[in-house]
Amino acid sequence: MKERNLIIIAVIAYLALVFVGWDDSIATSPDGRTILTFWHTYNDQEEVILREIIKKWETGNPKFTIRPVRIPFDGHKPKLRTALTVGQGPDMARVDWSFVCELARKNAVVDLGTLGFETIRAQYLPAAIGSCNVGGKFYGLPDQSNCVAMFYNRQMFRDAGLLPPQAETDSAAAAAPANEFASVMPKTWEEFIEFGKKLTDESKGQYAFAMLNTLWWNLTFLNTYGARIVSEDGTKCLIDSEAAVGAVEMMASLFAKHKIEAGAWRPGAITPEQGFVNGKYAMIMMGPWNLAKFKNAKMDFGVGLIPAGPAGTSTNVGGTDVVIFKGSKYAEACYSFLTFFTSAENQVRWCTELNQLPINLGAYDLVKFEDPHLMTFMEQMKHAGPNPVVKDFGLLEDLVNPEIEAVLSGQKNAKDALGSAAKKVQERLLDS
Repeated sequence: MKERNLIIIAVIAYLALVFVGWDDSIATSPDGRTILTFWHTYNDQEEVILREIIKKWETGNPKFTIRPVRIPFDGHKPKLRTALTVGQGPDMARVDWSFVCELARKNAVVDLGTLGFETIRAQYLPAAIGSCNVGGKFYGLPDQSNCVAMFYNRQMFRDAGLLPPQAETDSAAAAAPANEFASVMPKTWEEFIEFGKKLTDESKGQYAFAMLNTLWWNLTFLNTYGARIVSEDGTKCLIDSEAAVGAVEMMASLFAKHKIEAGAWRPGAITPEQGFVNGKYAMIMMGPWNLAKFKNAKMDFGVGLIPAGPAGTSTNVGGTDVVIFKGSKYAEACYSFLTFFTSAENQVRWCTELNQLPINLGAYDLVKFEDPHLMTFMEQMKHAGPNPVVKDFGLLEDLVNPEIEAVLSGQKNAKDALGSAAKKVQERLLDS
């Protein structure tokens, strides 16, 4: 009995920590407005703009006020799970894209189709909104998305004869920096390999390319081949398709056959970012969050589109979504705010001031970045492929990543490895 009481006390203490700073019993503000609670994970700069957008919405919706509550991004999933378990969840929240499916399967979030989402669905970037599509219904809106593109070391390209002399190159880049990649970067994976042979010097430890082995990164390769991890309805694993096998075989060939990839995916290897900064790797696939790091390192670099496979250029997509919880009594008001928050008008300010990529298509022609590299990322986002929508993306990675690594290291062929992965995913994730 004593042990049981200690457990109960510990749970109560934990819940007290979870909900510190938020009192759900306060349903109205001092001026009589109904309070809508919004749990978010934005940083200081983002929250400033968020609060200003909230004020704009409240001006046109005088019956409501929105209470933003910041929670740590790392740990937001268990915090929300706990809150929902005890019936103390917020009205709406910002969550990682991979969390939406779990919430939808638990019947915890509102199907936005019941609020009229189909009338505005076409406003959003298809790849970004795809993470909210569970069984043909949309359970959230993308608020922030990103992707990877191909960074390249311009000095290493010059040394390999793939760029004109520096003065000429810099002059051209200054005139049209966002378009340099159009004439410089390889257009296909076949051209990429030919470039790679000129950029690789094993005797100096210099390689054309370095890659990771995480499913989120590998989705870019798979997307360029038109491969999907799971079927659109989420019931069948498709990672053993002919397209997926072709993509993984090409990935493995960069290291084993063509010897232009550094093996950065191996444990203990120099990471792609570090090798890129040190002038050891000529090209890496990374996102816009690395721009400041490479600029601070005084690097001479460019950003180009991902080479095309049989399905063209593509990329993966990450980011966050905003959802409305079924426990909210004011789903329509929440929907009004979230659509306002992600509107083209507010996206222009959000993206321009925070250097983030738009998810509302209406903002694409209006957002102008000072950094031309961001324009390249914005172009790459137009070609983003869908993410696999599963209830546990972490488990999906745990099942798939070792099989792909077995191919990269030469322990298995792609067909056998992906066949094994497909069986595991089907049995442990999709059929459960």
